[in-house]
Amino acid sequence: MNTSLSQAFRAQSHAKVITIPTRHDPKSKQRIVRWKDIQQFFMDAQGVMNGDDAVLFLTDDDLDE
Repeated sequence: MNTSLSQAFRAQSHAKVITIPTRHDPKSKQRIVRWKDIQQFFMDAQGVMNGDDAVLFLTDDDLDE
């Protein structure tokens, strides 16, 4: 059994689900998945959706990604 915290993703065009481990972000104190981690498995990805909702990128204090 995998006990690490992770998030499941799948490409819109495929049924296969990929599980990517999350990382702890010390500033927000939340578990996150970095965009570059997603792109390792989905090279052509342009964004992330949760159903019909867009998932926004984590930004810094200047609202830069």
